[in-house]
Amino acid sequence: MGERILIVDDDEAMTGVLQFVLSSDNYEIETCNDPVQALQIARDWQPTLVLLDLMMPQLNGYELCRRIRQTDGIANVPIILLTAMSSIDEKLAGFEAGADDYITKPFNNAELKMRIAARVRRVHGQATNEEHYFPGRTVSVPLALVRSRSQQFNRSYRVFKRLFDIAACLMTVPLVVPILLIIALFVRLDSPGPVLFIQQRTGMDGKRFNMYKFRTMVKNAEELKLQYAHLNELTLPDFKITYDPRMTRVGKFLRRTSLDELPQLWNVLIGQMSLVGPRPTSFNADTYQLWQTERLEVLPGLTGLWQVVGRSEIDFVERVELDIEYIERQSFRLDMEILLQTVRAVIGGRGAS
Repeated sequence: MGERILIVDDDEAMTGVLQFVLSSDNYEIETCNDPVQALQIARDWQPTLVLLDLMMPQLNGYELCRRIRQTDGIANVPIILLTAMSSIDEKLAGFEAGADDYITKPFNNAELKMRIAARVRRVHGQATNEEHYFPGRTVSVPLALVRSRSQQFNRSYRVFKRLFDIAACLMTVPLVVPILLIIALFVRLDSPGPVLFIQQRTGMDGKRFNMYKFRTMVKNAEELKLQYAHLNELTLPDFKITYDPRMTRVGKFLRRTSLDELPQLWNVLIGQMSLVGPRPTSFNADTYQLWQTERLEVLPGLTGLWQVVGRSEIDFVERVELDIEYIERQSFRLDMEILLQTVRAVIGGRGAS
């Protein structure tokens, strides 16, 4: 028996296109334009995968998705949403309803076939090494597929951005090096411990790397974190205490002025980070929800959109929404605006911790 795909869409033209696109891959295909009947068909036919339109009369795609997840025998069938909407709220609502993935109309035929093939392989436990699924999530997605839309980014922009990062770092060396040496001296004199704080962060494609900062806390700050967990002002896995008792005197100044971030220019220079992009998280990619993995499509940044909009006052979910907004709008002009706004925010000390 071949793999079975159930297409639920009230647009006959769309179902025709989907049938044509998938016909060359030897799938058995059943279509339905009535979401109420679709549940019964799925129960009787036992599809390998369901392609589901979000916006239908009588019963919208979210509700049908939830009902499939609550129906014995088909509760675990992979569901890919077909949607003309691209807002964060729409995507998040789909995943909360139980969807595994989504395709935005008008879709790319090759991308659609790739996502379906990957889902089918995973049903049979045949995911390839190239499909790096994040473990520990309710719903997982291959990073190769998460990256599919990033391949559409303008190549010249990416090349120019990298060249700009390198040039900017090199041009600031005469100014930055003396400042780095002075800060290093004050950190060493202020409290015992290393000058630099080196922490594993999550970067592009979920890869971990060492990010450098000047140490702003006592040397056993990580050990004391549990002791002060009750003072955390943000939602986990974020951790922030405005008047953190672990902070050193010099550390308070460095945090307020963001000078503790200067060593990350090295991360930018060697290509682990960019001047502008989503800030890298200290927690692993396997703690991300599916929709949040979009922020891993680009290099993390020394500064980003959320830092000039809300700085440290906003939670991770809100930051991710701003990160995705940046990714979908990114351009050299936007990068320059963010860099200028960052300078203003740092000078004003707004939101720095």
